[in-house]
Amino acid sequence: MIAFFLVFGIALVQIHNPKNYSNHYSTHMHQKTYTESDIGIRFYIKERLKPSSYYTNYIVSIKFIDTTAAKGNLLLQIPRDSTLTVLDIGNTYTTFTTLKTIPKPLNPDQFNYAKYLNNQYIFDKITLQPHQLINNHKIEHSISYLADQIRKHIRSKLLSYNFTSKELSIINALLLGQRQNISQETFNEYRDAGAIHILAVSGLHVGILLLILNLILKPLDNFRKKGVIIKLILTITALWSFAVIAGLSPSVLRAATMFSFLAIGMQIRSKVSIYNSLFISIFILTCFSPLLLFSVGFQLSYLAVFSIVWIQPLLVRIYRPRFYISRKLWETFTVTIAAQLGLLPLTLFYFHQFPILFFVSNLMIIPFLGGILGLGIVTILLAAIDMLPKIIATVFGLSINTMNLIVSWVAQQEAFVIKNISFSSNLLITLYLVIVVSIIVFHNYNRSKLYWLVAPTLLLSLVFIYEEHISQHSEEFIIFHNYHNTTLGVLQNKQLQVYSKDSISTKTQNFLFGNYLIENRATLDTTIQLRNIYQYKKQTILVIDSSSIYSLKKFYPDIILLSNSPKIHLDRVIDSLHPKQIVADASNYKRHMDQWEISCEKREVPFHRIDKKGAFIIK
Repeated sequence: MIAFFLVFGIALVQIHNPKNYSNHYSTHMHQKTYTESDIGIRFYIKERLKPSSYYTNYIVSIKFIDTTAAKGNLLLQIPRDSTLTVLDIGNTYTTFTTLKTIPKPLNPDQFNYAKYLNNQYIFDKITLQPHQLINNHKIEHSISYLADQIRKHIRSKLLSYNFTSKELSIINALLLGQRQNISQETFNEYRDAGAIHILAVSGLHVGILLLILNLILKPLDNFRKKGVIIKLILTITALWSFAVIAGLSPSVLRAATMFSFLAIGMQIRSKVSIYNSLFISIFILTCFSPLLLFSVGFQLSYLAVFSIVWIQPLLVRIYRPRFYISRKLWETFTVTIAAQLGLLPLTLFYFHQFPILFFVSNLMIIPFLGGILGLGIVTILLAAIDMLPKIIATVFGLSINTMNLIVSWVAQQEAFVIKNISFSSNLLITLYLVIVVSIIVFHNYNRSKLYWLVAPTLLLSLVFIYEEHISQHSEEFIIFHNYHNTTLGVLQNKQLQVYSKDSISTKTQNFLFGNYLIENRATLDTTIQLRNIYQYKKQTILVIDSSSIYSLKKFYPDIILLSNSPKIHLDRVIDSLHPKQIVADASNYKRHMDQWEISCEKREVPFHRIDKKGAFIIK
């Protein structure tokens, strides 16, 4: 059976890989150097992504390559400093440009955006200025286009009310599944408060919607069979309409699929198994998109629901409050604890931080989130048909603002947010083993079963001690990829000593060294002015910069680092100094590095271009 599902899974991945089909754009251009010359591309806007610091980003779907019909998705980047307004989903454009492979990270342990997009079958990108876009004035009609039009109509109606920009961005995330307009500051507040799941439309939102629908449509139960069928049809239609409007993200797809099965089970009066609903929805979704399994949101969403279902009933039995309000607060608290306990290893692995006060924000928001969502749905429905009373809009805006204030206050308690936690895949697996065994032991508590915890706990301790030992003795010399600034680092005794030609801002430090320091359990030492000569483990590194000054007397460096486009004749340098390795960092002009690469190839000297091969590391 396991072998069957392995073969079935491999077959699914191959079936869904667009590169295996003759109509994919890469097949048409197999014989062309399409990454080096301009080609004509006609495409339509498929999805808007969250903008980066420098670009407005979109996913576009190809219709034609030159004159050949083709399919496939690309990443479109447009500089943010341009005057171009936001491109609408469904709009069709033509351009002449060069396709570029999405670059992989050039510094160690940085986020691999290329891998993230590859899992969505997006392999190449185009970067365009606004004047390069030719509007075809044609619309590609689809469910995404219809949903975007509905969202635009709702947003335009909401603008006529006195919602602040921050409130509107939260409304768009909470009800319309669009987080692109949330500021980084607001996003960080929700993250640090442990409430980021509130902004991502997922099982929490869809589950609350199902409860609201079940309550509203309860009178239909009196009409027996016909009433049950009508109620089921209306419920599933409403769930999927909400999912479509929310953008059909992986978490929304999972939630809508799972709760659709749950709604069916509830209406046919059978004993509903939430586990069956979970696994059936996983199976169906992965049949349509097998790489969803590698989506962080997909993993977190399923684990949260599974943890609540499995762990929360155990926690509820620990304490039984007498009064209704205290009982509901305790149930909400245990739901939060169960979800966070199940997500803890995965959260540490992906995000390297843990907000200790997560239960405070959740306890203050979750009990009222159903009311906020219900009021929000009423608000957008009435606003869409121009029948929204200002009192309802005011109350809804006040509830959103109150939620933001609670989250902001919790996030400001920085002492309770543990950051920069190094957490490897080995620790991830062993901690989950400890959690699973613990839950099994306490589900049917018996003192003799406590011995079951010894082995996984001991294994977790050994893994932690081993990794701490490895990091303590980890040493390396690294030349980082840093545009316009030569930056070297020496890692020793869990300290990173940085040598830099120019000063490095805090933002740049986080980009260059942030994940590297976390993965190596290290801290950043002082930053020192760049020198011309370094000695590291019996190797001599010579830095030749724009001053082009170097000694020729009894000095034979093992490695030469070319920095800041020095005006040198590299063939003569090689003849004089006999280096074993030439390295060129990102502070050099591209045309210089092209010439140096040819010279090194001719002289059979290894040449490492950091702008292509990434950081240069000596262990």
